[in-house]
Amino acid sequence: MADKSILSGFAWNLAFTVAAIVGTSSQVRADLTVENLTGTAISGIGPYYQDVADAIRLFATKDFAAALSHLESAKKSTPRLPPSEIMMANLYLDANQSAPAIAHLEKAARQWPKDPESYVMLAERAVNEGRVTEAGLMFEKAVGVIDAFNDNPKRKQNLQIRAYLGWAAADEIRADWKEAQQKLEQLIKLDQRSATGHERLGRVLFRSGNDRGAYAEFQLAAEIDKKLLPAELAMATLYSDKVNREKWLNFGLKKSGQDPRTQLAAAEFLLLDNQIEEAKSHAEEALKLQPDSSDAQFIIGLASRMLGDYKAADSHLSAAHLRSPANPTIMNHLALSLIELPDDASHQRGLQFAELNLRQNPNNVDFMATLGWINFRLKNLYDAERLFTAVLNSSSVSATNTMTSEMGYYMASIAKERGKIPEAVKLLQDSLNTEQPFAYRKKAQELLAQLSKFEKSNVKPKTPVASGKAADAK
Repeated sequence: MADKSILSGFAWNLAFTVAAIVGTSSQVRADLTVENLTGTAISGIGPYYQDVADAIRLFATKDFAAALSHLESAKKSTPRLPPSEIMMANLYLDANQSAPAIAHLEKAARQWPKDPESYVMLAERAVNEGRVTEAGLMFEKAVGVIDAFNDNPKRKQNLQIRAYLGWAAADEIRADWKEAQQKLEQLIKLDQRSATGHERLGRVLFRSGNDRGAYAEFQLAAEIDKKLLPAELAMATLYSDKVNREKWLNFGLKKSGQDPRTQLAAAEFLLLDNQIEEAKSHAEEALKLQPDSSDAQFIIGLASRMLGDYKAADSHLSAAHLRSPANPTIMNHLALSLIELPDDASHQRGLQFAELNLRQNPNNVDFMATLGWINFRLKNLYDAERLFTAVLNSSSVSATNTMTSEMGYYMASIAKERGKIPEAVKLLQDSLNTEQPFAYRKKAQELLAQLSKFEKSNVKPKTPVASGKAADAK
């Protein structure tokens, strides 16, 4: 899994999300271990260990019945473990198979009604799917069962923390800040060193109008977890007006300018504000302070790509990729930078990265569009058309009838090549009608100016003859 980036504290639009992207492979992740599966239920190696290890191995071969049998044996030898159905559900969830996971959770609730974990997991899922009323009722049930649960104190505390975090999330979705605050304060009573609890409470207090209290909680969170944003930058991200954002940003830089987290957060802040050169400068300062930072390399590479310096983008994004090889967002921007370089070797390398990224994340429409664009640039028109058709038919695009600015630029370029000038102009106008970062903004502006002249003169630009498989298919 990719390194957790402090940049994930910001809400990115378009194709720039830095937050970790979970793959959709049906295989169990190679890094799943016995410790992951048993969680905080028990520590050390005991008679259960081999059974759980065998269950993970057998599940990966799709021998689900044998895997469950080994988990049942583990639970029998070590009663402090979670119920076998809970561990089986976690195996299915790890493999992104939600239907059988839910079936096992429902079965666990029936077979182990005094064990709270099935209720917690079902409630967490309800929150993630937006069913907040159901989630609230389920968390209320879970907390009642947890209070009476005494089989494993360590596991009990972990489930209490999860329940209050999830329950607070349901309250936050409903904008019920008072209730969310109460849940998070209960969580912090259980674990005063919970950085997540303090950080979440800071956000809730801010929404309640308690700026001073929010700042204090962010300070505690950043002190506990050095990977979190400095408190001043956490405050900056929450303001909608530019004046307060800049005030907190400048305060943060003055107070902790030698902290690479501060420089990185400033870089992303400026990137979101389309101050690309300034963002790059802060990311370079962060890299000086922390030479092994893949986050700094990524932002420098992304800023370089947005500035059209594709050679520098390749250099920095390649460095970030070496340090975080499983990060699909880095791989995506690296592929898009390589296709802009003049040599065939870079083009083929970009194609390989884009193909690998989509194989590992087959339902990600941004990565699908990237591969379509690269194929289009390489004149693999049949593959490009197939991929862009899949993008347009995807639920995330077709349901909302919207696409990212980068996708709009891709589609406009294709429309222009087909001589559909009004369609291309409309797509470019929509793509540019945003204040959010957009790597092809300058190219989109240039293409729009060019096509607008053609529209006014009623002269169509020359349309090239299709080649390759696409031509044969027509």
